[in-house]
Amino acid sequence: MADDPHIVRTAALDWAQVFRGRHPFNAASEMRLAPLGDKTGLQRVGVSLIRIPPGKESFIPHAHALQEEFVFILEGAGEVTLDGVVHPVGPGDFVGFPTDGVVHSLKAVGPGDLVYLTGGERTATEIAEMPTIGKTMVIRGGQITMYGKDNAEEISQAEWFSRVRLDD
Repeated sequence: MADDPHIVRTAALDWAQVFRGRHPFNAASEMRLAPLGDKTGLQRVGVSLIRIPPGKESFIPHAHALQEEFVFILEGAGEVTLDGVVHPVGPGDFVGFPTDGVVHSLKAVGPGDLVYLTGGERTATEIAEMPTIGKTMVIRGGQITMYGKDNAEEISQAEWFSRVRLDD
């Protein structure tokens, strides 16, 4: 009997087959990302299972203006940096990222991969500050605009994903 489409059996995930990518503005970023919410039909909340190899990071340090986000650590050892202060995290730890301007990032530090569940809102517009590169990202209607001190760069979703995908 086939499972109900509302159920995703994550124990059966083939990590070699899921999306492998990085944040395009963070050379230390590398992760495997399995979108779970999409598979069940969720549209207003994005939920993914992410695996980061030791010594690698998830995304560039950033702060959300409109969309809340969270991570729940399932296995491995990591460090979450909140406004420049490093905090160790491990299995069972939950970290919430409200829209309070706190710049955050996550890094795997253990001998094995850091595996976590992450989720967040999917509003039509999002604004994220990325202070380490001096840019503000605005996502609106499928278009990404990166604003710097003296310029703005328009990036389509297709271009963005071509920058983030890592080939095995």
